[in-house]
Amino acid sequence: MPRLRLLGFEHDNLQRARRVFESSAPAGWTLVDDASADAALIDLDSMYGQMAWMGGLPSGQVSIGLTHAARASTGIRLAAPLEGSALAAALDGVARSLAGDAATPPRADDSPLVEPVASTARLADHLASAQGVLRIDAEGLPALVIDVAGQRFAPGKSLKALLGYATADLPPTALRALGADDAAAAFAAAGEPQPLSRLVWLLALGAGGGRLEGHGAGTRFQLTRWPQVEREFPRHFRIATVMLKSPATVAEVALASGASESDVSDYIHAALACGYARIT
Repeated sequence: MPRLRLLGFEHDNLQRARRVFESSAPAGWTLVDDASADAALIDLDSMYGQMAWMGGLPSGQVSIGLTHAARASTGIRLAAPLEGSALAAALDGVARSLAGDAATPPRADDSPLVEPVASTARLADHLASAQGVLRIDAEGLPALVIDVAGQRFAPGKSLKALLGYATADLPPTALRALGADDAAAAFAAAGEPQPLSRLVWLLALGAGGGRLEGHGAGTRFQLTRWPQVEREFPRHFRIATVMLKSPATVAEVALASGASESDVSDYIHAALACGYARIT
């Protein structure tokens, strides 16, 4: 039976998406929470959804983007808000495609290819579907306490110290769900909580690797508002100043700001993920 996973939905939208699925999905479809799903429905209007999409999907998984925007880089685009008829049509098409792939016999010289289910994932991927309060322990990095519903985390006074989380592959054992009492004690020990948006921004900043995948050299970007500039990243002030003035390419922003193109690409990657930059 074909399987669908939901990525990047905030709590209320997640519950609504589940209800739409349960009432409208074609016969045979089931909802799952793991990477072995045949398709992923991603809320591209959520910063968590953008993080999940930029982090990449497992090989062969069909991407369905839910967005108010007129275009989406996913394989299938659904207009937000989610409508049952549109979801049913999309899933029906995916099911037919999957059935066609299964009916095609392999060549005699082909060996069966089995895609292993990933046992590790980056923190951004975990956050895309996480709920409740989590403690994160990763070798060589400060321990984190993250309250997804409360949109806060700790410690967060030094973001640069947490940059390794952007690319670290975390096994399931690195995450531990906390009850109410343990969560309160963990936050008390970790220090003053910070807005979770700061951590999400950092994870996007470090995940780009100095490149903007899927965008040509002539693509222009512009900030839609003045973002908070972190003191630990002083070059970002100059980059943001240039990007507020008018749409510009990565090369143009780099030239005008004096920053490297890789720094500009990482900054734009984070700005897009957090929703305060647009593509023109």
